[in-house]
Amino acid sequence: MLGNSIGDMVKCWEAMNNNLRLQLGNIRASFQKSFYKVEHAHVSPFYGYLRGSVSRAALRRIAEELLRVDYVGTNRQICGCTLRTSYGLPCACELGRYRVGGIPIPIDAVHVHWRKLTMEVELEIGEDDGSEVDMTAAMDELWRRFRSLDVIGKRALRSMVCELAYPTMTTLCPPPEKIKTKGGVKKKGKKPADYDVYRDPSYHEYVDKASQSSQRQSQPSQTSKKIKLSKKQPQFIVQFPNHIRSYIEDVVNVESDVVGESLMIESFGSQPPEKWMSLPDMGYLIANRYNVVLVCLGNPCITFFPMTSSHSPNVSIYCIGFVNQNHWVQVNMKEGFPLPPVTLDWKKFCSHIATTWMLGFAGRMQHWQLLTPVLA
Repeated sequence: MLGNSIGDMVKCWEAMNNNLRLQLGNIRASFQKSFYKVEHAHVSPFYGYLRGSVSRAALRRIAEELLRVDYVGTNRQICGCTLRTSYGLPCACELGRYRVGGIPIPIDAVHVHWRKLTMEVELEIGEDDGSEVDMTAAMDELWRRFRSLDVIGKRALRSMVCELAYPTMTTLCPPPEKIKTKGGVKKKGKKPADYDVYRDPSYHEYVDKASQSSQRQSQPSQTSKKIKLSKKQPQFIVQFPNHIRSYIEDVVNVESDVVGESLMIESFGSQPPEKWMSLPDMGYLIANRYNVVLVCLGNPCITFFPMTSSHSPNVSIYCIGFVNQNHWVQVNMKEGFPLPPVTLDWKKFCSHIATTWMLGFAGRMQHWQLLTPVLA
């Protein structure tokens, strides 16, 4: 504007002032987002002390650094501590120690620069009389509001206060225990297997029972078609890595004739080897379709987590092992057994919320790394 005769110093000053006002508004808006908006990658209790107290940009850098913990562990030499020295944020080895200890990231581990979420200038020593940070009046008003509410309102207000007072705790509750509602008097000798309290069956139940009985008599015996299983097979256990054998309870194998029948698909006949189950493709499919954790003991050993859901402590974990270079068997493991690492493709293509699976099973995956012998 100063390069021609159209503008002057006054107009230039006004333009700069408007531009600064716009930037200041954007900065304040970003502070408000850091206060109230939580991204999916930061909903884990691991970030409980940081949510609402640290800039979202810092949380994103910490989440990216957390991915390095899988191969860095707690080793400072491998870590290099670049994020700590350059940005004042916890690096991979620090995050590994917090994760192994099962504690959230402390607020003191983040530099004060990332914790300043206001444009207000800090008062110098001696200028603060305490009136700006005094919460006595606010707490008194909160108590008056609490006493004036009904039961539903008190519960809602208490829930909001607990979110501020206990940021690392979740509001989710485990399912309630099953309540026994069986209060009827049971008569011995008269109780059918299908009812808690005896009653006379209806007409259609008599008909259904007679129909099922006639069908059972007309159908051929199914005992010859039962899957033949065999357990406790040491010749299979020795084919798995040494450090995991002590965690194996038994191996369930399917007899060869049943395997042959399973490869026969109606109207298609026997299927060639390229149609058989193969990893890692089928591992992703099983984990995502049934929302389970699939552990495969082979070469290499891999864990498959769902790629679109969040961690669940009650998830089912299934383990299979590759034996004789041509066959998969079911492996029953002991409770809390170590988990092998995930694939690089899972880390690359999983959603943000799916990263909570690695956080939830961090201790067991770290245990596997400690048991795995170091190759020279």
